[in-house]
Amino acid sequence: MPGAATAEIYFIVAMMALILIICVVAVWAFFKTYKKEMRDRAKRDAAKAADKQKAADETAKMEADAG
Repeated sequence: MPGAATAEIYFIVAMMALILIICVVAVWAFFKTYKKEMRDRAKRDAAKAADKQKAADETAKMEADAG
């Protein structure tokens, strides 16, 4: 069958290109999700720190009022 080797090479090149495209999309999605998670984590940490500071301020105020 003439041209069978060329057809196989085209097929292999097409499959490799498809695999590379899928990998790039997967890595892009991973980093997008990772950045979003890190932003959310920073917000949660900031909220926790603010809550701790508020609780410490309230405790100090209660001790000052009692003493």
